[in-house]
Amino acid sequence: MASVKKNIKKEELKANVNRPRVGVALSGGSARGIAHIGVLKALIENEIPIDCISGTSAGAIVAAVYAFDVPLDALIEKAKKLSWYSISGFPNLKLGLVPNNALEKIIEEFVGSADISKARIPLAIVATDIESGEKVVFRKGKVALAARASACLPGLFVPVEVDGRKLVDGGVTENLPLEPLREMGADISIGVHVTRWHSRKKVNNILDVVSNAIDILADYQKDIPGRFVDVVIEPDLGAYSSSDFKKADEMVDIGYRAAVRKIPEIRRLLEEKGTKRKAKGILERFWDWLLG
Repeated sequence: MASVKKNIKKEELKANVNRPRVGVALSGGSARGIAHIGVLKALIENEIPIDCISGTSAGAIVAAVYAFDVPLDALIEKAKKLSWYSISGFPNLKLGLVPNNALEKIIEEFVGSADISKARIPLAIVATDIESGEKVVFRKGKVALAARASACLPGLFVPVEVDGRKLVDGGVTENLPLEPLREMGADISIGVHVTRWHSRKKVNNILDVVSNAIDILADYQKDIPGRFVDVVIEPDLGAYSSSDFKKADEMVDIGYRAAVRKIPEIRRLLEEKGTKRKAKGILERFWDWLLG
């Protein structure tokens, strides 16, 4: 896998006004979300533009650091050192509810106290209001806090309070956050679904119970509405569990290869929609001239 030298900048995206805007949605998936890094690497190396990005849970963390220009290789190295203990700080998985403040501090190592609205590209992070059941989409506010709320596993971590609301994992309401992409103006939506293929294990503690519960809930969201997505990338992570942080390199590679297989389809869409967009622009200019 070739190294990624740089991300695509806003100035480069403005160079072709006829090019359709591309949005990428990253799903939740705990440790399996590490595969998102490989997907982004493949898109960048194949010069697929990313004009906006959304994320849920693990996908929110990857989307956040990408949107703030953090090198993906640095995120991979950090992922290898993670564990459920480092995220939560609890000494025994059987002790019950704990806060996930440590996760916010880890994200701050990359982005500091940055506001979502200041991201290099439009960014949306999805969480869930555990009291109202509503989906909460962050487009502004402290990015580390929003990502922490999006990755707050209900029943394991204490809900994260933001603006008077008690928030938990965004996977409860929209595990693959495609809807925000349209709201951010995406003409082409790419969904990266890392929980399509997964393994569940025998439950021995509260972590296993909560992780399996989230996976089962995500199973009921597998049927993705065609009106929301143009391309779906589904890395085969069936051999990996929600706690396989130590296998980061393997999952990054699987995500990379899954994305590479979709590159021809993405390029075809870019060409087709770009041609239509250009034709529409010519027609609009003609009518302006005719009427004007």
